Amino acid sequence: MTKKLTRELILNMVNFYSLFNTEFIELIPDLTNKEITPLLSKILNFIHFEGTTTASRISKKLNISVPNTSRSINTLYNYGYLTKKQDEKDKRIIYLSLSSKALNLILSVAATGEDDFLERFNVLSNEEIEDLSRALLKAQSLIIKMRDLNENEKNIN
Repeated sequence: MTKKLTRELILNMVNFYSLFNTEFIELIPDLTNKEITPLLSKILNFIHFEGTTTASRISKKLNISVPNTSRSINTLYNYGYLTKKQDEKDKRIIYLSLSSKALNLILSVAATGEDDFLERFNVLSNEEIEDLSRALLKAQSLIIKMRDLNENEKNIN
């Protein structure tokens, strides 16, 4: 990859990220309630996007200290928002995923703003909406591919 192409890619990613955050930040549900603090909401949303993850990945990706991550995970687990599954080969690894209680919370919070959010797309034709959807799926799959290949390369070295 050339330096010019690299700079252009980085600039496009930064511009897209900024625009997306400005326009669609409310897509990420604010799950705070009497049990869920802003930090716990952030962790639940991260696990929702990841599907299944580990405490160390949460700590690393969200830049939360290991003790704070551990405490937060235990709180979410005790409240019934998380399920834990031990790795079959390496018993030290615990996989975390959302429980049905957490999924129901996310769905209920997301549903409250859905109509207002969908109004934004009324200015686009069905063809433009399909193009946008395909482009977002393509970007998502390429970013996941890049992430997975880089993680596999790190694990090999």
